Amino acid sequence: MSSSARLIEIFSSIQGEGTLVGTPMTFIRFEQCSFGCHYCDTPESFKKHATFRVEIPPRSAQFQTFPNPVSAETLNEILISFTDPYIAVTGGEPVEQGDFLVSWLPTVKHRKVLLETNGVHADELKKIIYFIDIISMDVKPPTSTGTGKSYWKEHAAFLDVVLEAKKEIYLKLVVTENLTNEDIENCISLILEKRRTPLILQPVSQTKTFQKTVSAQRLYEIEQRCRAKLSDVRVLPQMHKVWGVL
Repeated sequence: MSSSARLIEIFSSIQGEGTLVGTPMTFIRFEQCSFGCHYCDTPESFKKHATFRVEIPPRSAQFQTFPNPVSAETLNEILISFTDPYIAVTGGEPVEQGDFLVSWLPTVKHRKVLLETNGVHADELKKIIYFIDIISMDVKPPTSTGTGKSYWKEHAAFLDVVLEAKKEIYLKLVVTENLTNEDIENCISLILEKRRTPLILQPVSQTKTFQKTVSAQRLYEIEQRCRAKLSDVRVLPQMHKVWGVL
């Protein structure tokens, strides 16, 4: 079992995505992701870093560097100065460092934990699910992952773990012009078969390497298609980029 993790950064900000938008959080960004989504806004997660940065003091936009990997003990010492009510465990794909999460998450006290994940690692989730308060699960259709593979079965298995543990979850689907109607119907079916969980339709954001956007008309079409069958559908962009915060 790993007693250390490889991180990219730790900072305090306001959650700009999902059902907890507007909530103050301490973000812990993990290295590593096996996907290569063409719209990814954190490409630094695809490579290893000798150091990670920590915002000191919180909300200052001033950073100090610490060596990778980091132990659970050192991570908790760093987190003492962060007082946000939530910790967002994000990436990259944090569940790919599941052994560390197994040893570290039980030590997190007096804060709620949001896990932001691609929702394909059901076996790893089983090991940590009872230390998580809410899950933000990205739906990864084959048109977006960079692998060309379909992950609907993996998503279903992941949701089964969440359902058994009776944990709160919402699904997030990044909407691009490449998103097919088949992708949308598969997403709808996934929710209907498992649980009527909120679906966040997130219009794709431009990055340094991805300049495409989705038209308002296409966004409306997808929203209406989803709303016809699902009870909780919301359109929400990445609000932290609108606000200009980390």
